[in-house]
Amino acid sequence: MRSGTVHSRFVSELDSFYLVTLLNVVFAALAVALGIQYIVLSITDLAGGQPVSLVRVATAAVSMVAFGLGISWITAGARIMGGLTSIRRACLSKEGPVPAEITTSGIIRMIAHYRANKKTIRTMILVCTIGGFCFLALGIISSVEFFSMGLLSGTITLNTYSVLPAALFSLGIAIVSLVSSYYFMKFSKAWDLREDTLSRSEPELAEALERDPR
Repeated sequence: MRSGTVHSRFVSELDSFYLVTLLNVVFAALAVALGIQYIVLSITDLAGGQPVSLVRVATAAVSMVAFGLGISWITAGARIMGGLTSIRRACLSKEGPVPAEITTSGIIRMIAHYRANKKTIRTMILVCTIGGFCFLALGIISSVEFFSMGLLSGTITLNTYSVLPAALFSLGIAIVSLVSSYYFMKFSKAWDLREDTLSRSEPELAEALERDPR
């Protein structure tokens, strides 16, 4: 395989990894905001004398979990993005044909970055999965609340419509979270294999460096 093709594939993979991580940070911030909104609405309803129901208790509980996951999501994503930005910048700084050394250096740096942040990436996979199911639950609960409010009142009021955006937003975050979890798992498997390949070659490299050059 030619070096140009290797470089293009490597940069394309970096861009995909970076984009998925960036989307996760953005949606994590939205998840935190949405979690706060659900918590505030639950507290406001209870303070306003609304009856305590299983749906409201479940919404408040899941919202607090989603809020905590969102904070972890942002922290982990920012840590991953920091290293990716530096590697991408070095690989994209050259115009025209890129020397093979640049690509090789980028791959080695990426393996080192992955090795240093393997636990963080696996945490992100877990957070994306759990967060996805939490927001899926919030979306379903809000959808049920939307339809039940319409059925009980017999009409669709402004208050009824206020529940719908939160439901759709929650379902959207859930989809992004679960899809991101799949892509993070895919990236993780690929870089696990590359890290293992590099690890097997490290003893041979160390042995070659220790040989007497005379």
